[in-house]
Amino acid sequence: MKLRISPRRAAGFTLIELMVVIAIMVTLASIAGTAIYSHMGAGDEAKCRAQLEQLHQLGIKYSQDIAHPALLPTSGMDDNEDTDTVCETDGWWISVAPELDAVAFPRQMGGKMKVSSIFHCPADNRADIGSDSTFAADEKSVSYVSWTDATEDPENPNSCIRTTAKQRLDALPWLSDGNPVKGESVTDVDTFKKMVMPAAERHGGKVMVVYASGMVKAIEVEEDANAEKLFKKFAPELAGKAAKAKKGKKGKNARKAADDEE
Repeated sequence: MKLRISPRRAAGFTLIELMVVIAIMVTLASIAGTAIYSHMGAGDEAKCRAQLEQLHQLGIKYSQDIAHPALLPTSGMDDNEDTDTVCETDGWWISVAPELDAVAFPRQMGGKMKVSSIFHCPADNRADIGSDSTFAADEKSVSYVSWTDATEDPENPNSCIRTTAKQRLDALPWLSDGNPVKGESVTDVDTFKKMVMPAAERHGGKVMVVYASGMVKAIEVEEDANAEKLFKKFAPELAGKAAKAKKGKKGKNARKAADDEE
């Protein structure tokens, strides 16, 4: 008895069957790619969180020094005297990095210091620091920006954060994902928009932030987020103080203008 093959089978797959198979393969590939990307993103977020925790420990060591008791440094500070670069500081890391053993200081005026890789977020693609344990620190390679209590010292809005019991330290950010700017810290909505919001793309729309208390949060940043509302979400007390200080300054200027007219 001969086995008969139907004409349909002999002709192979139909166009519709091929399209269905291709569609299934594309869908599976998409799901697999998303899963891999999500896993990598979650890994970067976890590493960034761990790094911020380590940096906070360095900040605590700095704050325990008798030369600057109970202070967390910001980018508005002068350079640490232990470095050979004598100019306005490039960043808060100039003060914190010496607390690490694995750090190399510049040998010439204006040279860049090398810091540990914990100062660079793995999801920050602005600079390639390579696989070394240290890298040359600058505004492109350091991934975190410092915040400050802008009302602590009205004459110097970039002044240090005081780690005293009088403040709610779990509501006062110290470092967060961001793009550093020479000599500036996050003090208001404008600096927040400039330095912090561009970093939201690093962790799938989240920004990692460590507070003065050591607590680390991953805060969602929507694509069309209102900067003022988001600033309040990160630092409600700082936003309130900044608004109050701004209102007071406007009142003072108005009184001065009125006096000048008289």
